[in-house]
Order: sequence, then structure tokens, then C-alpha cells
Amino acid sequence: MSDSAADLSLTEVLPLLGQRKLSARELVEDCLRRIELSESSVRAFVTRTPDLALEAADRADQARVKGEPVGPLAGVPVAVKDVFLTKGVLTTAGSQVLANYVPAENAAVWERLSAAGAGLLGKTTTHEFAYGTASTPTANPWDVRRTPGGSSGGSAAALAGRMVPIATGTDTGGSLRIPAAACGVCTLRSARGRISRYGVIPLSPSFDVAGPMARRMLDISILMHVLAGHDPRDPATRNEPIPSYPLEPPTDLSGVRIGLPTKMSWQQVDDRIAAVCRDALDLLVARGAQLVEIGNPPNAKTVLEKSTGVFDTINESEAHQIHDALVPHSHLYTPQVRERVRKGERISPERYAEALRLRDQWTHDWREIMTTHRLDAIAHPTIDAAPPLIDHTRPPKGPRIRLSIPWSIADFPALNVPAGFDIRGLPVGLSLATTPEREANLLALGIRIDEDLHLWRHGPPTGV
Repeated sequence: MSDSAADLSLTEVLPLLGQRKLSARELVEDCLRRIELSESSVRAFVTRTPDLALEAADRADQARVKGEPVGPLAGVPVAVKDVFLTKGVLTTAGSQVLANYVPAENAAVWERLSAAGAGLLGKTTTHEFAYGTASTPTANPWDVRRTPGGSSGGSAAALAGRMVPIATGTDTGGSLRIPAAACGVCTLRSARGRISRYGVIPLSPSFDVAGPMARRMLDISILMHVLAGHDPRDPATRNEPIPSYPLEPPTDLSGVRIGLPTKMSWQQVDDRIAAVCRDALDLLVARGAQLVEIGNPPNAKTVLEKSTGVFDTINESEAHQIHDALVPHSHLYTPQVRERVRKGERISPERYAEALRLRDQWTHDWREIMTTHRLDAIAHPTIDAAPPLIDHTRPPKGPRIRLSIPWSIADFPALNVPAGFDIRGLPVGLSLATTPEREANLLALGIRIDEDLHLWRHGPPTGV
């Protein structure tokens, strides 16, 4: 690892800032230098706002010199996915439809980050309206011939490229977890309603979740303490105590049972990816955890066979409702996303209602499976193959969502933790999922793996 502050995790940066061994301005300037070196090939940002990040850094540095209290993220630069409203800063959702849209208010997520002292370094790319997994024109820092995944691909690429220590994203069917796996970074899709979606350009309210991204799992825990909480402006937010997200890894995992849905999520997976994920799980076994193969769970097979259809029906119907008002601007959509939006026209109210019923059945079945097998979490590879190569002659193509959508349907929290590298030198992501009431314990398992592997110390070959 180089001696650049841009290479440090949030967990490492915060005490250095607090002890004034590192200034926030130095941190931001190191990130800006990294952007200048890498952005021409990675293209993670739609809009860069270095002045805003430097202003926040200077405020934090001055407050620390004076001994004044500062927020938990004072002076830390953050990259915000371009579906979060940012007052006075262009917010395009990756579409020509909103090419000139400058919001008059902030999304709740950016409000909380800003109130904690973070500075906006820029807005990151997304698949148009977050409706895909490719995030054109962004490239994957580990192999710029490949997609970073999506739709939060710009945030994941900026993190992997050491351009910023923390970022935000959203997840409907996997849009946090998929790019995190493709780019070798960390994320948590928390239970729906844990983080306010106020001010987020929506795709499918039944599934949309806003969340943090970082290079280290402990950093995700720090960010959840900032972002989680009730917001009356978003009726879906949970009005309940915030979970006690862990700030250190557990040492004894005796009694912890982790389910492996072999037929559902381990078959038809690249053998090289599956092997890396198994090795990562062995780290938990070494500390007392037990792996439980659950094969093809009772009651789940029928719903699994319909799971993509259930997700697509709900997602397409709700996306069409949201975008119906933009029909006069349909010529500004990319053909790929325009067709996806139009699919919702063909979904009847009866078919939509049946999909919602099947979703509830899926949630019920998985809760029963967790109880029957006394499981604390479910584990499997986050994506089933290497991120696709970019082909500029065809519509954008990203990783498949088949392994991530079950937890969107069930509304189970699910994380991605870097598990290692395959023989191509590409990062491999491991998914862990559980019920909403076990969300903090889930994060602890991810932290344990991450702290054993220390993969956040390894930058991509295109990084400097």
C-alpha cells in the first residue's frame, strides 16, 4: 500500500483526523490527485465538486484546531450516487431526461452525511434511472475492459480506484451488492425502511433501499450509525431503535449456523468464484461457526422458479407508474431503459397483486427455513460469474441479478464482503443475508471475514 491518505479506510482515517496527524484537506487533496490519475480511464463521476469537499475539509480542520466539537465524519469526502438529490448540484440519474436538473433540496441520506461533517466530492454514475447493472460509461478499476456492475457502479468504481473513502448507492434487485462484488468493495443492503429514501429518485418502492458503500466492512458499520433512523418524510422508514451495529469483529462464533442454499445459489456459479467464497466461509468455521447445507428448501422451490418473474412483475409495474409522467420525454431515454419502462404497460392489476402475494409467501417460507434450520445467516456468492466485458456495439450488459433478488423479494438484509480474488485477479464477493432483526449480527459476520482477510489493503492494478 502507498503512503497516500486516499488508500486508507474510514476506520483508519478518523483517528488520524481526530488526533490531527492528518488534515482533512490533505485527505481530500490526495483523493483529488487519485481522481486526476484514474478518472480518465475509470469514468466514475458524472459531476465533480472538489470545492465543496475542500470547504468541508477546511471547516473541519479549523474546528479541530480550535478544539470545537465536530461531527463523526468531519472533513471526510464522500461520493454520492447520482440518484440522490443534492441541493444546487446537478442530479441526472444517468439520463438525458434529467440532464439539466439541479434540485432545490437534499436527499435525507446526503442531509445526514452533511450534518455529520462529510464533504461532497462528486456525484457518481448509475445505470440510467438505476434500471440495470452496467453503469455505462464507467469501467471496472480491476480490469477496465469490464463493467463495474450496477446500478451503483460509479460509487463502487470510485471506491475501488481509491478516489474516495466512502460512498452511497441504492439497491432494488442488487444494485449495491452487485457492483460491490464486481469491484471488490463492501456494502450492506439493510432492511427496507432502515434508511430514509426521501429525495432518492425511485425505481420500485417495493424494493428500493438506500445504503452505504466503502472498502472496509467496519466502515459500513460506522456509516450505518450515521444513516439509519426514522424519517417522517419517508413513511416506509422504521420507527424503532437503531440496531447496535458492531464496531469490532466478533472473536467467538460458537453456535452460529450459516445456511448454504446449494441448489438455489451455489449451482451454475463459476467454480473459481465458488471456491473463493467457500474459503472465506472457512474463516468463520475456524472461529466456531457451522455451515449447514440446506439443499433445496421445502416450499422454496416453487417460489424460486418464479422469483425472477415475481421481481420483474413488481419492479416493471412500479417503474412504469413512476415513469408514466415522463412519457413526453421518452425519446430521451436509452432504447434499453425505454423498453424496460414500457414493459410495465402490459402488467395487469391482477398479475401485480399475485406477484405481491408470492412475495409475501417467499418471505414467509424463508423465515420458516431460518427457524427450522436454526440459521443465523444464508451465504452464497454475490454474483455468479466475472463482470462482463464492455461491448460498446451493444446495449450495456452487467452481471446477472439472479443471486441477489431473493433477498430483495424477502426484504432480508444482505451484504457483500470481498472474499478474495479468482485466478484472473478479479475480486470475488460473498453474500450474507438474514432476517431484519439480525441485521447487526449479520454485519458482524461480514466484519469478521473482512478483518481476517484485510482485502481493503489491496488496490487494483489500475490504481496508483
